[in-house]
Amino acid sequence: MGRWDNNNDEGSHYKNRGNKTRDWIRIARYAIYGGFAIVAIVVLIVFIPRAGLSVEIFETGEDLNTISIKINNNNPQEIHNVTVAFDDNKEKKQIYNSIGPFSSIFVTPDKEDLDFEKIIVTADNGKLQTTKYR
Repeated sequence: MGRWDNNNDEGSHYKNRGNKTRDWIRIARYAIYGGFAIVAIVVLIVFIPRAGLSVEIFETGEDLNTISIKINNNNPQEIHNVTVAFDDNKEKKQIYNSIGPFSSIFVTPDKEDLDFEKIIVTADNGKLQTTKYR
């Protein structure tokens, strides 16, 4: 007879475990896999909607009126030929050479453009374009 057919108590501690014991290594492994999955889902939910070219307008209206525009590059590659135009004013564009990956620049409009209603930012020769209304 084989090892499992004899009646000695060898290996009997495995038989008596029953359903009450848990395999802690397996539970830890699934917890780690679940944690990686949750982190991946959160990263995708946060970064995919923000990918591309985004514009934020910061305005203070106290005694001193200041306007700052933050242009974000949320792409993993550098974008080139960034132009900023206020209110479809094609003659007066602010031109920036490039913005690095996951970085931003601050832009301040000229005095005559302080009362703009929209800002148009284009990059990579028109491949990326964002319009933000005030």
